[in-house]
Amino acid sequence: MNSKSTLSLSGEWYIDYLSEAPYRGEDEPNFKMPEPTCENGEYLTPCRVPGYWEDMLDEFRKTPLHTKLAWNPLYTLQRYPQAGYCPDMALPNPVGCFVYRRELEIDEIPEGRQELYFGGVQNTASAWINGVFLGRHEGYSSSFSFPIPEGTLKLGNNKLTLTVSNNRLEGYMGRPVSGLTSRAANECTGGIYGDVEIRFMKDGLRDLWVTTERDCSLFTVHTEGAEDVQKTVWITDGQKCLYTVIIPEGEDSVAIPSEGFKLWTPSEPKLYTVYCQTEGQRLENRFGIRRLTAEGTRLMLNGEPYYFRGITEHCYHPITVHPTRDKNYYRKVVRTLKSLGFNSIRFHTYVPMEEYMAAADELGIIIEIETPNNTTFEEWCDIVRMARHYTSPVMYSSGNEMVIDEDYIEHLRACADMVHKECDSLFSPMSAMRGIEYHSYGDCEVDEPFPHNPKRLAALGEFSDLYNCYSLGLTSYNSDRGDPALLDYRNSIYGKPLLTHEICINGTYIDFGLQYRYEGSRIGETEFMSSCAKHLKEKGLMHRAPIYYKNSAAWQQLLRKNCFEVCRRTDSFAGYDFLGDIDTHWHTFGYCVGMMNEFYELKPGETVENVLRYNSDRVLLADLPRCRNFAAGARLSVPLLLSNYGKPIKGATLTVRLYSGDRTYYRRSVRTAEIEAGCISELYKAELALPRVDAPTELRLKVTLSGDGADAENEWRLYAYPKEKLPSQKELKAKGVTVLEECSGAELMQRMKNGEKVVLLGAGPFASVETKFQLSVAGRTFGHLATVINEHPITNRLAHEGFCGWQFREMLSDGRSVVLDIPTMPFEPAIEIASTYKNARREALLFEYKIGRGSLLVCSLNLSCADAGAHWLKAAILQYAASDEFCPKDTISYATLATLCEASPIVEESNSNEAANKNDITMN
Repeated sequence: MNSKSTLSLSGEWYIDYLSEAPYRGEDEPNFKMPEPTCENGEYLTPCRVPGYWEDMLDEFRKTPLHTKLAWNPLYTLQRYPQAGYCPDMALPNPVGCFVYRRELEIDEIPEGRQELYFGGVQNTASAWINGVFLGRHEGYSSSFSFPIPEGTLKLGNNKLTLTVSNNRLEGYMGRPVSGLTSRAANECTGGIYGDVEIRFMKDGLRDLWVTTERDCSLFTVHTEGAEDVQKTVWITDGQKCLYTVIIPEGEDSVAIPSEGFKLWTPSEPKLYTVYCQTEGQRLENRFGIRRLTAEGTRLMLNGEPYYFRGITEHCYHPITVHPTRDKNYYRKVVRTLKSLGFNSIRFHTYVPMEEYMAAADELGIIIEIETPNNTTFEEWCDIVRMARHYTSPVMYSSGNEMVIDEDYIEHLRACADMVHKECDSLFSPMSAMRGIEYHSYGDCEVDEPFPHNPKRLAALGEFSDLYNCYSLGLTSYNSDRGDPALLDYRNSIYGKPLLTHEICINGTYIDFGLQYRYEGSRIGETEFMSSCAKHLKEKGLMHRAPIYYKNSAAWQQLLRKNCFEVCRRTDSFAGYDFLGDIDTHWHTFGYCVGMMNEFYELKPGETVENVLRYNSDRVLLADLPRCRNFAAGARLSVPLLLSNYGKPIKGATLTVRLYSGDRTYYRRSVRTAEIEAGCISELYKAELALPRVDAPTELRLKVTLSGDGADAENEWRLYAYPKEKLPSQKELKAKGVTVLEECSGAELMQRMKNGEKVVLLGAGPFASVETKFQLSVAGRTFGHLATVINEHPITNRLAHEGFCGWQFREMLSDGRSVVLDIPTMPFEPAIEIASTYKNARREALLFEYKIGRGSLLVCSLNLSCADAGAHWLKAAILQYAASDEFCPKDTISYATLATLCEASPIVEESNSNEAANKNDITMN
């Protein structure tokens, strides 16, 4: 907008508080304008615009306004321990409605259309000028304007009145609207967060945007308004004019050939500026020429295969709470994401600030805009019309994890039609399509290839371009079980490009080293860290928190790499949205889901180099068996593949190396055939003979591809074990060792009193918890977050890095952890496992104690599985028990043993909210 055609209304206003927002119904055309309270002719409380109310509480406390306010009824300080499901963060924010007033002196009123523009309001706004009602707007996700009737503005003094409410919005079919910019504070965020201005449009020219044809041969400049005047359009590259054209009277657009212009891509984000001028107005807009299309089950950007490597943006801002309007902040975020190989961002139930979209345009990353759940069709239109001014938004979806029934499908149809008519983006109905591919199937359910509703899916297919599919948790809640062949089989029902929904969702322990960075902030005042620290101190585990954090990050890293590679090996996926890039603590009040902390710093052990191995245009893949443990000397056939979303490769060199330390056991270099783009290609099948080692050995399989600009590498860890003979019962008995798999508390107590040496292979009479190789889902109060392998004669013989890596995959699956939750007893197990910090317990997988004259050694890992690692560990445990080394250093009393044996069973909540979050009011 030309600066000469606007009057800024940002700055100081005066406000008062109303308990409820006034409402203007259809039958109330003369609704009375509210008046703020006055004292001595001055309004009580100054207020900044733009500004959120909760950011101005210190100023409010100095005035009588503060005594009128109502506060977030859900606010409470979080306290640990906490079982069951955690609520989202709740902040002590004011709720209700404020009336704003200010005066404006106008010495000239230009001719033509006039509008009162808002850059954003949370949640609802009504406006009056000189007592004339302009309109009411519901929704917080976009800018909007009210037309100003002719004659409303006057020369000299003008009085402006607004009401702004953050009371709950009613959206589609009267259902509550919920998105992350409001859920982050339990719906209690309020204020005017964007600029306010009066806009004068002499010729009525209101809007200017650009779309690109499917084949990128043309781009079209669109205008709105000024239909009866000639418009001149010209394009510049920032230095010189490249193209000029006239839009005649009566027309509103012009198509321009793309020849001679560069296309916009994330790797080369070329932008141009379009100007449109009439006799009395000029608009301008920056744009890029680009088009994302769906071709069969593939996504194409500018006609080239494109794989969506996206993160899920959760709108968590640790210091400001609210999204900033500082474009430099978003530039830093985009640069960080791109450095880690991400090329896309899905905005989880919120619309990014315009500064975020501008930064994405300039630096090159594509955006999927996802509206808040139950957004009305009216606000949907506002959102699309705002975002179409930017190049990076290329996809829209209507929300997250809601039930899609027959009525909602018709709402989605209207939303899709609007997108297809008003911009050049794609439409996806929902992130995770509940009611179609999981839960609530309505009156049409088919069980193959998995339970789903084909009738609803067919209806969606009539207007949807792609889907964000749940994948039945095999790339998220249960990613350790993800299998490309099974996923391809299940994905056969869709027939469109698929983005697999919120992959990983693995949590880590909390990093107390960040606590000081929250000091003085509103989130810091919630005590989400200090309360947790107090809980761990009471459990005697606070000193273990740093190693738990470090090792949980390592466990998360293993599962993340595996999950990304499963996605890249699944031919039916066109991409993923990853949960998550950073920790986002508003959700379940402590959501350590990120590969980075909330300040965009990589967690311990992770590196940019490692992430790029599995998150790039080209990713080398290995089709390995589920179990990574092998007998020494075993032969292994490993297909090696490439997921290629760069350029086709005419010829390159593939090098395969199997090594341990400085010793290489296998090395081959082969010349590849031509490799296509946009698909998975098998490059070579490596026939490996594993070395005949005499101790557990970690092996690394490293693969590199080089030549024709195709540099890529990847690496996987395998484990070789020598054959170990299990001691016989006779040999063990000769050493005074009894081996049990089941044992009552009474029997165990008697054996200790008899002075026996007992090896218990199982949880026996102790309280225990199921273990998995799947890390706990982030934010939950159940599951496990870390393992620690400590110094011990048994573990010292293992090949390990201080935690249970891939060699424990099968041993942790269907195993048990023993709960040793007595803070006064010694706790130095050979292998320990950390429960969630929200409901902490002392738990162990391999431990020993001296009890009276007896000695007890317990291993509750799953050693019955037929893998070489489990066999070796079982043999090592029994050999140790039969040796003179079996002399536990820690002692517990008979009374302590009795307490442990009599402990109540541990009952943990299962993950019952898969892709249906209990904290989202739209789920209820």
